[in-house]
Amino acid sequence: MDFEYFGLSRDLLYLGSLLAGAVAAAFIVMHRRDCTSRQKSALLAVIFFLLSCIIALLAAAVILTGGLIFSVHSIYPFIVLFCIFGGAALYFPRAGGLALILAAGTYIILMFFVFLSIPGFNKPADIAFRSSGNELIIKRDAETWNIRNNGNLIQFEAAAVTVYSAFPLFGGERRGFITRAVQDTSELVSFARTKNISGGLKKSPGFLHEEFVLVLPLELLPRGITLSVLFDGKRLYFYPPLEL
Repeated sequence: MDFEYFGLSRDLLYLGSLLAGAVAAAFIVMHRRDCTSRQKSALLAVIFFLLSCIIALLAAAVILTGGLIFSVHSIYPFIVLFCIFGGAALYFPRAGGLALILAAGTYIILMFFVFLSIPGFNKPADIAFRSSGNELIIKRDAETWNIRNNGNLIQFEAAAVTVYSAFPLFGGERRGFITRAVQDTSELVSFARTKNISGGLKKSPGFLHEEFVLVLPLELLPRGITLSVLFDGKRLYFYPPLEL
């Protein structure tokens, strides 16, 4: 999102929705025939406590974003979902409501750690290459690959993974990396230290996977000049700029 504190405000609203569901369930339980006076008093105290928490969370979300948080329509289905979870957890504590919430939370946390295992965008000098005689020298940190320069095209590929903006705990954070260099449909070098992660996230709900390609005709590569392949999450490009 293009305004500050979106992620924090969104999660505050989700927590408030969870509590709102619990309040609704408490009202329903209070009006059951088998609810004793003592239970009703306890539930009433819980309801007032939860309502005060909801008001505080709502006020914080509004203040942090100036009310802009409600312009993000993608959060509304999640708000409804959290209300249902909160109500189910309180109304059916022994029938799996609480277990459902724990399972959903476990999934979110696992996806969070998997997402963070993806490397960030490459540093300017992370992947560099130059032409030396009949060889193409590609370097990444302390690793070096010497590849025969046959004058054909070389294609660099990159991947970016963005978390769906309404997904809890994330807020649309974006990570990505240059994945490999390809020539004549054959993989020359694989730069992905954590393999198959982007492909796995591509199939996971809440994640957007994008791929980028940069092609270089090797006959246009000046001999002895070192170029860096850069990826900023939105485009692949050479530095210094190379006119193709």
